[in-house]
Amino acid sequence: MSSPGGHEELAHDVLRHLLGVMQAMKEHVTALATEFDLTLSQLDAMKNLGEPCSQRELAQCLHFDASNVTDIVDRLEARGLVVRTVDPHDRRVRRIVRTPAGEELRRQALDEALASAPTVAPLSASEQKTLCELLGKIAEPVALPF
Repeated sequence: MSSPGGHEELAHDVLRHLLGVMQAMKEHVTALATEFDLTLSQLDAMKNLGEPCSQRELAQCLHFDASNVTDIVDRLEARGLVVRTVDPHDRRVRRIVRTPAGEELRRQALDEALASAPTVAPLSASEQKTLCELLGKIAEPVALPF
């Protein structure tokens, strides 16, 4: 039987490991953005621009104020990665669309992200399944940052 203090120490160890995984992922995504000469916000915007969307919709995806997204889109547009187009249903709205160069950058970043991401490869398939089940008990999964 474990002591209450032992359980608390184990819980802290688990949290330290989880924070270590989060830190590794943050460092990985930051390095990836730097490799493609993007900020983290610009990389996130490129990831979230699957379908043409308004700046307001993009801001909602990024959890930013719409005014903050203007600078992000301006910089991506200056690099030729996105363009603003007129919404065919409402001419007052501009839709942000990835250009072919933007799509290529997004594809390259995704390929690089998957190839070099911190992985669970050291774990067997059974261990990965168990880890996924255990993590599912404490948090809902979220989309990958790339």
